[in-house]
Amino acid sequence: MRQFMDNKTATPVFWLFILTLMAMPLAIMSTQRVPSPLFYVLLALSLYVVVALRPAQQTFRLKSFSTLFVLCAVFVLAVFVSELVNGRSGGADFEKAFRFSAGLPLLVAACCYTPRRWLAYTVFGVYVALFFAIGFIVDLSLPDFIRPETSAVYNAVGYGDLTFLLSVITLYSCNVTFTSFAKSEKIIKILLGMAGIAAFVLTQTRSGWVAVPFFLLFGIMIHLRENNRVKLAGVFVLGLILAATVTLTVPGIKDRVQLGEKELTECISTNSTELSSVCIRLQLWRSTIAIWEANPLFGSGSNSYFSEFMKTEGVQRGLVSEVVANQWGEPHNDWLQALSSYGLFGVLGLFLIYFAPAAVFVKRMLRTTDYELRTYAAMGAAVCIGFAIFGLTETMFRGLRTMGFYTVMVAVFLALSTRIRGVEH
Repeated sequence: MRQFMDNKTATPVFWLFILTLMAMPLAIMSTQRVPSPLFYVLLALSLYVVVALRPAQQTFRLKSFSTLFVLCAVFVLAVFVSELVNGRSGGADFEKAFRFSAGLPLLVAACCYTPRRWLAYTVFGVYVALFFAIGFIVDLSLPDFIRPETSAVYNAVGYGDLTFLLSVITLYSCNVTFTSFAKSEKIIKILLGMAGIAAFVLTQTRSGWVAVPFFLLFGIMIHLRENNRVKLAGVFVLGLILAATVTLTVPGIKDRVQLGEKELTECISTNSTELSSVCIRLQLWRSTIAIWEANPLFGSGSNSYFSEFMKTEGVQRGLVSEVVANQWGEPHNDWLQALSSYGLFGVLGLFLIYFAPAAVFVKRMLRTTDYELRTYAAMGAAVCIGFAIFGLTETMFRGLRTMGFYTVMVAVFLALSTRIRGVEH
């Protein structure tokens, strides 16, 4: 069918699609079981939108994203080849990679065929998810505002990182208006975004602060065409100083930074299998490198082999303690997990999952004159680079659900930052 169905048929389907997109951020922040089924519901709705509701007159063609989609398929190819070469098959590993490589084109097409003025409302899903995350973190930290135990959904690091990302997207969205009360809307977004950052601070997540320079830079790039660059550079420096001040003065964060330094020193110089947060990560990373050295190009062929290796050869070689080998099944690092499981080919694939769409978003921020499109491109860039940085010290993609969430967010912001003629906006 090459034309829109009548409005009575098309409109409810579009709104169901949008409402399901809106539900994904809340699902990822509140439950472990809902995100994966929700992702497949989105794929089914996307297929219906693309096949049945595709508009007849519009200039958007999926081939405009063809290079991006090819690059993003490298990861699933790396997983397949690694499993074939090693004779191991981790079904979830392949499905995780396939979710992105196959899901992204379908979701992007459906989002681009959806009227932008409707699709933009998916950002409200971020607001709802952030509001929930703030309440969840604060409730768990009361009455003494101790570091919350968020493992019912994610561990504190992963949950804190995602809360930070949602906060940044919320603050970026101050540059677009959804209601006729622009000033009040902006104030509410600023308050919500700042409350989200405060909740992130409560999780005492150290690694998330590494993303601050990039988040600041993308926020500044939104305004690059309309403002004095010297002034924006001053804002960037001021933001870095503020972030450094928080890191070095807020008791919870300051204490954890100092503790991290102490644990690193002790692990390197005194006891290489110490049961401390930093040393446990180093033990996991040593094991990862050892697995990769056995097969540099294609890795071990499965994420599950990591745990097997630690319990046997890892303990025997003194790479890890028995406690770590028995209680940790992944390396707390997406990059190293890809390296040990799928080799250099796998790391290249993961790199492209992050940086192929990130390059599209950055290019749009630099070249697009439309203020709104630059804002959505900044949101997309924050998602890609945020996950790339968070993945250095946490396995953000340890589960299928987070890959589904990442795919949905990238697809939505690719569509919202794309100029499409011939589709109702």
